[in-house]
Amino acid sequence: MTSYLAHPPPPGNNSSALLMLQALILELGCLPGVATSKFSIPELPGTLRQAKLLLRRHAFINVRDYLAVREQGQAALQRVMHPSRKSLVREVRKGKRVPVQEVKKAGLNVLLVNTHF
Repeated sequence: MTSYLAHPPPPGNNSSALLMLQALILELGCLPGVATSKFSIPELPGTLRQAKLLLRRHAFINVRDYLAVREQGQAALQRVMHPSRKSLVREVRKGKRVPVQEVKKAGLNVLLVNTHF
């Protein structure tokens, strides 16, 4: 995941997109009802669409927070995750955000949230 963020593939190259989303799911601990330990291998989404849906339903994290604390581990990421999309939108509306172009450049489009609903 770190190498992907450091050197994202060019736009339109989806060859590694599923692997990146699966890594993000594991990193954020977004598999509902599955206790992930180092001795068990959880069943990850098999398609790009399934992975995006899972992240959109369970990964309520500000991209700025994600980039700031991801090196500290999964526990730190769990602490900065929001309990709901509404909570995340409130924080983003208050100004705690990363420019959309930077998010897309890093390949983290799936973490973008619509604040105009």
